[in-house]
Formats: sequence, C-alpha cells, structure tokens
Amino acid sequence: MGKIKQGILGGFKGKVGTVIGSSWNGIAYMRGLPQSTKDRKSAAQLAQRDFFREVQDLVGQLSYEQLVFLFPNSAKGMSRRNLLVKQLSADPLVAEGSKHVDLASITSLGNAPTADLPDVTITASRSTVTIAWDAENDWRTQHGDEYPTICVINVTRKKIFLVHSTVTVGASGVQSFSLSHDAFGVGSDEYNGFMLSTGGKIPLVGFATLSVNERPARPPKKNN
Repeated sequence: MGKIKQGILGGFKGKVGTVIGSSWNGIAYMRGLPQSTKDRKSAAQLAQRDFFREVQDLVGQLSYEQLVFLFPNSAKGMSRRNLLVKQLSADPLVAEGSKHVDLASITSLGNAPTADLPDVTITASRSTVTIAWDAENDWRTQHGDEYPTICVINVTRKKIFLVHSTVTVGASGVQSFSLSHDAFGVGSDEYNGFMLSTGGKIPLVGFATLSVNERPARPPKKNN
C-alpha cells in the first residue's frame, strides 16, 4: 500500500494501482508499472500472418537473376519480389481455418503466359526426378530447337526451383530429362511444374545466364 506524506498534495511511497511513488534527493517521483503486452490477435489474423510468412519464404528461395527472368519488365513502383508475393497470394488455399499457397494449381509465374507451351509432367523415383512433355501444337513446332526452363514445384515441401532443360523442346513426340533427386526432395513428394520459354538455342548453364529472348503471345482477354 502506498503512504502519502506532506499532506494530500505531497509525494508518496509505495504502489497505488498501476503507479509507484518514490523519492530521490528529496524530490518525489511517480512512475507507472511495466505493462505486459499480450498478442491478442484473432484466429483469422494469426492465419493471415502464417500465410504471409509462407509466401515470403517461397519468394526468398529465388535469386535476383531468377526474378528478373520471371519479370523481365517490373511494374513501376513495385519490386519484382513484391510482384511475386502478390502473385502467390492471389488465390490461397483455405481449409480448416488456415491459409496456404495453392502450389499444386500454379501453372505460371511472373509475366510469362504459358497457354501455348506444352504441359509438363514430373515423376520422382528414389534417386531421380524426370521431367517430360508430349503435347503437340503450333508453338512447339515453331520452337522445336529451343531449350526451355522448367519451374519445378515440390508441393509437399513447399519448394520452388527453376531448372534449365538439358534437351530441346522438340517439334513433336516425347521429350524428357532427369535430374538427381537429392536437391528436390524425396520420391514420395508431390510435384507440380510447367514450362517457361527462353528462346535460347543452346543449353543454359547457371542462374546468372537466365534471360528471356522470346515469349509466347499473351492469351486474349475474356470479355465479361
């Protein structure tokens, strides 16, 4: 209990509510008790915070050269990293009060439309990841000698990779190449992937060589 001295207008010692009274060199002081701050965020706010942390982790897996590859022309006033954050956040997977990036449904990243590019299948064994495509269309016929880049997504482990193809697109038929599995996950993981056009006529080596010389035309906008 606080004790008042020198009448009601004088100083006091001790604690009164959330105020502590004390004196030093004959001068009376009052100070407030330290206040504990508790995180009182709602369940929805916590889910949003976890979702944002997940998006930031995914974007952080890509180098600057890879981001330039995905966004050759960045929007004015917005960094490429933030553009990718916005893209990954656009259509989250919501289930049981939690939000996640729907990695299994992603078919394109960056400014690259992929409507005309062959669909990619990714299969994993104990030691390798095999990337293959088989669709035949006009774009593939015209770009058969191009070395594409493949976006490989490990849905299970929430990892994104940009992988240079070691084979050309090919004008027709099945094309495939395999990579060591160690860097991508384990054989039981779920994968998603799609092709990105580079326009390159020689196999790329290293992320620093990423460039986009040619891209398919953007699909026409639908009239609502």
